[in-house]
Amino acid sequence: METLKVLPVEIQNKWMAELIKAGDHPVGVFRLVTIRPTQPNSFEGQRVIVRVIDEDGQAMPDVKVAFSYSTADQYILTPDFTWSPPSPRRAFLVSTGANGEIDQVQGSKVKEGEPGGITVYLLTPEYASDVVAGAGMLANHTGLHLTFQLKRVGVRTLAERLTSLEDRLTRLEAKHS
Repeated sequence: METLKVLPVEIQNKWMAELIKAGDHPVGVFRLVTIRPTQPNSFEGQRVIVRVIDEDGQAMPDVKVAFSYSTADQYILTPDFTWSPPSPRRAFLVSTGANGEIDQVQGSKVKEGEPGGITVYLLTPEYASDVVAGAGMLANHTGLHLTFQLKRVGVRTLAERLTSLEDRLTRLEAKHS
């Protein structure tokens, strides 16, 4: 999947949200690849949902997600962190489930066209993360569904490796026919 360079206009306008891109990192980065509004008055409504996938689109369980807001508990970075998450270091921290997803139910609403109060990023020591600031739930209970994909340095997707093998096989067949 292609990484987002900016958030869709609808999300910028309705939530006043912003995408803060992580800088290059020697090991890899969790990149935001999709973001969409949730369906109001549905199971998704009133939630900020985060899905985490690897390079091949497979769910990644046990990835810590930070739902950061001003009154959340403070957290401390351990010495093994290789990047610096955004300040202030206050967040509700929860890990993705077996399906690579986790959500946070929103209690208070965001007025459309005003910034939401939740900042979302992934909090792992070895990989940096893109950051979405201004997430939340609109008055009609529309939340956000975000998908982050791990992009490790030097890792090729399964599709890329299969294409390479097919190309090599085609060249070998042409050479021996």
